[in-house]
Amino acid sequence: MYFKCGQFVSNAGWKHKPMCLNGDYELILGLQDTIYLEIDNTRLEVKPGDVLLIPPAIHYQGFAASKENASFYWMHFFPRKDVNKMSKAQLSHYLFTQDIHPTNDVLNSSVFLPSYFHLKQSTKALILMKQILDISHSNYYSTYAVDYLVTSLLLELTNQYTQLLLQSHHQDSESSQKFTQILEWVRVNIYKDLTVKEIAEKFSFNPDHLTRMFKKKIGMSTIKYINTLKINKAKEMLCITNKTIKEIAYELHFIDEKYFMKLFKSYEGMTPTQYRDAYTRIYLNNKFVDPEIPLPHHLKHLEG
Repeated sequence: MYFKCGQFVSNAGWKHKPMCLNGDYELILGLQDTIYLEIDNTRLEVKPGDVLLIPPAIHYQGFAASKENASFYWMHFFPRKDVNKMSKAQLSHYLFTQDIHPTNDVLNSSVFLPSYFHLKQSTKALILMKQILDISHSNYYSTYAVDYLVTSLLLELTNQYTQLLLQSHHQDSESSQKFTQILEWVRVNIYKDLTVKEIAEKFSFNPDHLTRMFKKKIGMSTIKYINTLKINKAKEMLCITNKTIKEIAYELHFIDEKYFMKLFKSYEGMTPTQYRDAYTRIYLNNKFVDPEIPLPHHLKHLEG
């Protein structure tokens, strides 16, 4: 259940104020530079792509000053079911011994999140967070709209985290490790003008063989995978930057602006401008603006 959210942008020398949550959980997604947080005597550096989940009744505060314009998304929510704690080893064992399938009722209705981890692919999470910011500050007739988006975000984070655990468990064969290296190399170099031939030569493959491998393992060709990553990165930039369409096309090494717009529409069903304009309302706060939002009426019993 959604409670409150915003985007924080720091001034030079800012440190997070001391806090202790009262029944709600806080989720932090790192956007730019580093935020220094001490949580129950554990010091963490939250960087872009990092996910931090802070439970109720835990004291936390900043332990070092951040640079100017360090930023992160923050969101508070309430679980609708009882929360159980387990170790990483217990969760791994649980996942590996269960039937991971949409018909598995226990897994299908659960969210599994660690207190701290890094997203390999942050685009979906950042876009969902941007949508939550927009919907929560719009005049929707029902709170279910933002509750659904919060659930979607938590499921996306769970999917990424559990996939990390599963991949580490199954990456025993040399071919799987090699293909994982290829995917990671493409992801890291996505801002370059990548070609199938270049990737194949980098990893000593024939281009046709590489494309057959991509289709077998992830169900798409090499070039479609490259374009998918570029479009996902473009969606992220459209959501969290003010860069022009032309600048984004240039940064991602598309042939030209028109080709980028055509490809984007073929993948997303709308133009980059339409995509950017779909979610425009956010709550931007800084050290001078931090909302004191009361608990929902039916949760007043949680107040100390």
